[in-house]
Amino acid sequence: MTIAATSLPRLPFDASLTYINGAWVGSSSNQTCDVENPATGTVIATVCENSKDDVDAAVQAAYRAFHDGPWVNEYSGAQRRDALLGLASAIEQHRSALELIESINVGKPIADVRVEVDDTIDLFRHFAGYADKVEGRHIASQTNQKLEGYTVKVPVGVVGFINAFNYPLNLLAWKVAPALAAGCTVVFKPGPQTPLTTQYFAYLLETTGLFPEGVFNVVLGGAQVGQALVDHDLVDKVGFTGSVATGKHVIRSTASTANVRATSVELGGKSPGVVMPDVDLDRTAKLVVSGCMSNTGMNCNALTRLWVHRSIYDAFLPLLKAAAESLVLGTPQDDATEMGPLIDRRQYDRVLEYIRIGRAEDRASVLTGGEPLEGASGYWVRPTIFSNVSPEARIAKEEIFGPVLSVLEPFDSLDEVIEVERRNEFGLAAGIFTRSHKDIAKFTRKMRCGTIWVNNYNALYSYLPFGGFRNSGFGRELGYESFDGYLATKAIIDDVSSE
Repeated sequence: MTIAATSLPRLPFDASLTYINGAWVGSSSNQTCDVENPATGTVIATVCENSKDDVDAAVQAAYRAFHDGPWVNEYSGAQRRDALLGLASAIEQHRSALELIESINVGKPIADVRVEVDDTIDLFRHFAGYADKVEGRHIASQTNQKLEGYTVKVPVGVVGFINAFNYPLNLLAWKVAPALAAGCTVVFKPGPQTPLTTQYFAYLLETTGLFPEGVFNVVLGGAQVGQALVDHDLVDKVGFTGSVATGKHVIRSTASTANVRATSVELGGKSPGVVMPDVDLDRTAKLVVSGCMSNTGMNCNALTRLWVHRSIYDAFLPLLKAAAESLVLGTPQDDATEMGPLIDRRQYDRVLEYIRIGRAEDRASVLTGGEPLEGASGYWVRPTIFSNVSPEARIAKEEIFGPVLSVLEPFDSLDEVIEVERRNEFGLAAGIFTRSHKDIAKFTRKMRCGTIWVNNYNALYSYLPFGGFRNSGFGRELGYESFDGYLATKAIIDDVSSE
């Protein structure tokens, strides 16, 4: 298959620079990093790779902006609200360019990117609504009527964000919108594979003229840059999205520096789905395949571990196979394309290795896929489904982050599924497909997952929290819970008799 090499649009900023303290600057290290189009494997841009000194400059700028600048000390919540609304409008005005850049840089189908940009605009408008609604409590003393107590909520301070590559713009909004609304200042590191829409976002933020210098800063690079950000003692909170191994390292690092700081980590998942015998099988098969293969399976909450009731197992598998094989793979910028490539060579090799491991399983068999897309350059793997997989198999337990679905051995009772899933090291998401209110109530009550979908999958909203249990991390993105995570509570005790 021939994949067209779509040209990157002209950028209104110099991609070799980054945005620190309200200015576009180069790296003091003079190091650079190539950015690829994963659909073709070709280089589309070269960006700087920042040094530890650059990270320090960005954090110092955010620190000054927080403690001495107007964002916290002079702006009202209404002014911060209006700044975020202005930023949302700027994103809306430039959405065509953002959509094309994101599609090329991530290899994401353009139809999916349009939905994500809709969500990004909504997120900034949604969290803008919280900016002027920060409230405390009055607490009357129970022992001394001369004392009056009350609480105030204040922004936590400088927040260092480390983002994943799979949703560069959307996950930026998940993090940055509530943090800025709360009054925090930000140093943001995008995934090294996908920096371009983060840079474009910084350009839009600058052009609004509504954000004081130092409120939002960008640093570019890989693990060393992330480590310098996590280790910086002037960072008050770290927000991380990525792998379990790196997340655990981030947590250890934030506790080992001179100042312990707050941490929110959104990590991996091996999300189970359950298909009961009372559903529309054809519709459910399409929902399952979409839940797994969306974004080429590079979703932390992807439905990759499927339980199918024994009574419908043999009838359901052909429908799954047909749904997977009907997905349109092609140039990501074509409206008809439904699935794109993996992000880079490393992830491509990782997914193919897991497919090899799955083929070696004693009882598991490949229902469809299991190989690269023939005739295509770039990092393409066909949608792959394994059937009759043991719940203890590696492909059923370990996060693959690719278009691979493990259909487990058939089950007879929902209790059996819940008992097995209690041992799942992850707890990010799950789904159940059934008409039985009794089964829905049991599943949603007993599953230890942050998000549970019932007869749908992958629906996320700005006003509902998202996050996990166990190795899927802690803290919440989205919803008021996310906004509240960027606030700290002070208790004030006032001797009113002294007035």
